[in-house]
Amino acid sequence: MSQQPPLGSPYPGFRPPPPANGHAIAALVLGIVSLTGCSFVTGIPAMVLGRMAKREIAESDGASSGQDLASIGFWLGLVATVIGLLALVGVLLISVLGIYVFDTCGDGRC
Repeated sequence: MSQQPPLGSPYPGFRPPPPANGHAIAALVLGIVSLTGCSFVTGIPAMVLGRMAKREIAESDGASSGQDLASIGFWLGLVATVIGLLALVGVLLISVLGIYVFDTCGDGRC
């Protein structure tokens, strides 16, 4: 009769993955929210937290994970910030053009 192995891990040498870095999760959430119209308010913090998380993960020597989450949060924040800047420039250009047209054609003679 053979002896059963002791109860424990079903696979020898199996270790659960390290927990995700909290800053990486926050960067991802802020990056997603920044695409909904809060571009500057949440996009810039998403980029900052994404960079912080990547640095912390690299320094943790495998104690934390979430490199992909931090990268995605950083890039989403960057895209939302660029879109917000382009929208702001567009609004300013339309305003300046509107003021110019109103000043030149305001009396009805264009």
